[in-house]
Amino acid sequence: MTSPTTGTVTGITANLVEIRPEGPVLQNEMCQVQAGDASLLGEVIKVTGDTAFVQVFDSTRGLTVGSPVIFSGQRLVVQLGPGILSKKYDGLQNDLDKFEGIFLQRGLRSEPLDPDHRWSFVPLATVGDPIRAGDW
Repeated sequence: MTSPTTGTVTGITANLVEIRPEGPVLQNEMCQVQAGDASLLGEVIKVTGDTAFVQVFDSTRGLTVGSPVIFSGQRLVVQLGPGILSKKYDGLQNDLDKFEGIFLQRGLRSEPLDPDHRWSFVPLATVGDPIRAGDW
């Protein structure tokens, strides 16, 4: 297994951060930008030469040139499963009912679905039954 690509912040304009990666990165790749004690989630929106432009999804207050960055090698993904339609999420699939107030605390994330919750399941078909779209 290879180590994740790392990088260094070289410029900051509001939530657009310029980064010099120390290896290959892809457009739409997710990364963690370190700002003091907070780890800020971001997405590579453009790669030009040896510079990656990252949109950070939190306030960049406290972020400085030279701050370390770790690229995940993955794109933004969402979890799907039972119970997802009954919850309220933001654009990063944070469960908004788990937070107080209007604004989320910088750097905090929540699990979209409780991995310990067990859902009851009653199949509507048996093995070998022919099924079509709309059969419920």
